[in-house]
Amino acid sequence: MRIAILGRTRWLLDTALRLSQSGHEIVCVATAKAEPSYGCGPDDFEALARQTGARFLGVVSLANPEVSSSVRACKPDLAVSVNWPKILGSAELDLFSQGVVNAHAGDLPRYRGNACPNWAILNGEDRIGLCAHIMTPGDVDAGPVLLRDYLEITDQTYIGDVYEWLDITIPRLLTDAINGLSTGDIEPIPQPSDPAVALRCFPRRPEDGRIAWDLSAASVHRLIRASSKPFGGAFCFLTDGRRMTIWRGRPIEFQSPFCAVPGQIMVRHEGDPVVACGEGALRLELVEVEGETFKASKALVTRSMRERLA
Repeated sequence: MRIAILGRTRWLLDTALRLSQSGHEIVCVATAKAEPSYGCGPDDFEALARQTGARFLGVVSLANPEVSSSVRACKPDLAVSVNWPKILGSAELDLFSQGVVNAHAGDLPRYRGNACPNWAILNGEDRIGLCAHIMTPGDVDAGPVLLRDYLEITDQTYIGDVYEWLDITIPRLLTDAINGLSTGDIEPIPQPSDPAVALRCFPRRPEDGRIAWDLSAASVHRLIRASSKPFGGAFCFLTDGRRMTIWRGRPIEFQSPFCAVPGQIMVRHEGDPVVACGEGALRLELVEVEGETFKASKALVTRSMRERLA
């Protein structure tokens, strides 16, 4: 098949190379403004175009008539898209005779939209979904599904673990889906049409990782897991105003009933600070106070039981 590459992320670069190795022809490459967490940028997509002999369109909008004309001239059968920043309408999708296949890190139709793995952890799900699907004009993650895969998760799964799985699984799933389409071995399965089944997830920003200590220890723990690397981390502030990032932690069963203000440092457990929550307590296993080493950060936090995290 003659394939166009649309989007960003290392996942898309790896997918394009796998498709090329599978015998498909990459005919054009279009990208968009990079984000720091994607691990690549326009220069990488230009290098991909050179490596595969494709036409590099640059950082573009498909709604631009000159760009759409360039795409049409490449005569692509299909496009593969990951993290294209705009919802595509009929005019853009019609540039590709067999449509656009997208990788979506969410269990469609339950998780549509943005930051779905993060929201799934926050919501206490026991697995993360990944779907290869055909895009629908003017809608978000609503098209027929080609293939699915799942990562079973526990209360010790962090968002970084999910991204390591996605790094491996997205290129394989997309390649298998497109190979199946080209041979006729895969039949697209429409998603349920009932809008009540779908859960629309909206973007998260770094400041959404701020901890509210009056929540339960389980809720704070989910926020820590959903905000950790490769993202900016869940955070709070010391009494002196310095920001503290909590990279790892876990709820701990305190030895007896207790009275403490949410956010109060209570005890040290094997060198780790234990902080009171609205319900239960949380052990802070890896913390980082701005300007301090990890070791110094722990010592700073546990220096006084009068310390309050805010």
